[in-house]
Amino acid sequence: MTSEKKDNRLIFRMQRNKSLMWGLSSINAVIMMVGLLFYMTIVYVMPDEILLIELMSATKNALFKAEEKPPKDRFLFVNCSWEKDLTAKVDTNNFVIGNVDITNRKSITKFLSLLNQKPDNHEFLLVDIRFYDKSEDDSLMEAEFQKAKNTIVSYHKGANNAPKYPVVDVPLGLSDLQVQELNHEETITLKYHLMQGDSLKTTPLLIAEQIYGDTLERGYFFSKFRGNYMLNGYILDYPIRPYDLFVANNYTYIQMHELLSMPPFLVEDFTKDRIIVLGDFEDRDIHKTIYGFMPGPLILTNAFITLEKGYNKITIGFFIFIFICFTFISHKALTFRDPITVFMQKFFDSDHFLVELLQDSLFYLLYFAVMSVISYTLFNIHLTILVLSFYMYALEQGLLFYKEWIEEKDAEAEKEVDSEELQED
Repeated sequence: MTSEKKDNRLIFRMQRNKSLMWGLSSINAVIMMVGLLFYMTIVYVMPDEILLIELMSATKNALFKAEEKPPKDRFLFVNCSWEKDLTAKVDTNNFVIGNVDITNRKSITKFLSLLNQKPDNHEFLLVDIRFYDKSEDDSLMEAEFQKAKNTIVSYHKGANNAPKYPVVDVPLGLSDLQVQELNHEETITLKYHLMQGDSLKTTPLLIAEQIYGDTLERGYFFSKFRGNYMLNGYILDYPIRPYDLFVANNYTYIQMHELLSMPPFLVEDFTKDRIIVLGDFEDRDIHKTIYGFMPGPLILTNAFITLEKGYNKITIGFFIFIFICFTFISHKALTFRDPITVFMQKFFDSDHFLVELLQDSLFYLLYFAVMSVISYTLFNIHLTILVLSFYMYALEQGLLFYKEWIEEKDAEAEKEVDSEELQED
């Protein structure tokens, strides 16, 4: 088969049509955008990407101070780690098998009683404590909860992801942190979802809905809240970190027993117009994040701040940015002799397949890494790098394999024609 006939094959005719190739690149860009949005909805992040996420977050927020921290008088953090009491531990048959330490119900009751003297004094109260074991003081505490305004108590999911509710009747919010395994012994909290399962609203979402009197309108890829479209699942950032509480003292952090020992007028002053976050900051409720280990109540607080400030909102500018970037890189992958490929072949003057493998794979990794840095800097959204790189590399190599297969077939056919002509002669 002659070279002219080979050039008439569909794939080579398509390559000569620049408008068509850019159109196909745009279609592939839309496919990639849908895939990216789907990837953002799942909990999993590829482990090799975590280091880049940590570096970008630390560089932007800790080094360049690009983040906007909440006002110092917005929150009051109250530690209940050492407010312990003992209660009977029962098995599944309701037989007492020993004792278990719990958060002292009397301390919680006393604190609620102080708040209820002026129930409109504080903005909101989050009680991030698990009330799973019964206590003889539960009824008094429950009565104070019933009188409290703007209050929510954490609950979590148990076996088979079924909700596990407290033993007391209190206003509830789901406070589960979706973690990802790093190895058999360590997990990390990366992504946060405003709603889990089909209809379980998380505690930060419920707090924001009650404070602002708005309701989240849920969609498949993103939702709408307070006029902003936002991702359902996003890599959580942390405007308030343990350093701000325990070292810099940027926010009021106090032990429960200290607060309870104050006269009522001081408690009123400490809690006035604040969101009170009450929970275990120092003992068991500690989780690994991109900024190191962090108390669970503080993670919930940061999830609320992200929602309140719209840090997870998604804009037209973001869609335009990723569409342009995806179209450009798609054109590189779909076109056999694009300028980037020609330049790289001249720069890496080698026909060795390992060199070609490295130059293509590293180019995609570097391209999407830069794209992710720009996306996080401008739009506060982390992008996946490895998945996008694998996809583009597989697409390009698949087309090149098909091109080489056609060329080999054409060469074999041409040899057969030449052989037949020689035999006839």
